[in-house]
Amino acid sequence: MDKILIFEDNGAKNQFIANCETTKDQANDLITVFQAYQDLKEIETIDEFYALVTDPILFYDETLRTGLSLQTTGNRTPDPETLAKLFSYDRPAYVATIRGLPITETCEGCRTKKIIRKTRAALTEPRFNAYKNYLSFTTKGFILNEAEIEKHCERFKTFAENEQQIKVVDHYNALVSILNSHDAMFPLAPTDKELLTRIFGLHIEHPPYQGRFLINSEHLRNQIYK
Repeated sequence: MDKILIFEDNGAKNQFIANCETTKDQANDLITVFQAYQDLKEIETIDEFYALVTDPILFYDETLRTGLSLQTTGNRTPDPETLAKLFSYDRPAYVATIRGLPITETCEGCRTKKIIRKTRAALTEPRFNAYKNYLSFTTKGFILNEAEIEKHCERFKTFAENEQQIKVVDHYNALVSILNSHDAMFPLAPTDKELLTRIFGLHIEHPPYQGRFLINSEHLRNQIYK
């Protein structure tokens, strides 16, 4: 027996797809910001990205420590702020950008030499984890994993799958057909159509209550799975 699609939650599906796209963009923005504030390392693998998104500031500091040569005695670890100042890396601006704080920049030729630029807080690890299965890492950054997204979107569909459920679908199809046939022969007033749509849980083709009767797929789903 073939199952019949009776309802698809397009609102939830579209929101999920939008969340995937937003997370992809945020992941690529995080890579761009990291690479803009230092020239010692590029993000080339998913493992490197995961280390970055887990703690962007710590990853930046470790990049400075491992990428810059500074002789120290004993087991002392160079202070990242001092390293950044010593080698002219703008660590404060990077930290502010990661946290979504405004940063002040010098603008040569501007009326006011200092300008304030707004930033957005970086992608968080929990957010990335929530959508990482729907993204694919490439040498050019993240792209959408269309196959996994399509598979997940099946969850937003509701089907009539057994004999009793399909009988309910057939009943509503017949009901709409009879009402439209009757309306074609004996036109119903808009007030009557409004009443009928409320009684049977139907839609109408052209609000306010003109045109053909249509199945309300959400009401049909609720009738089948109530």
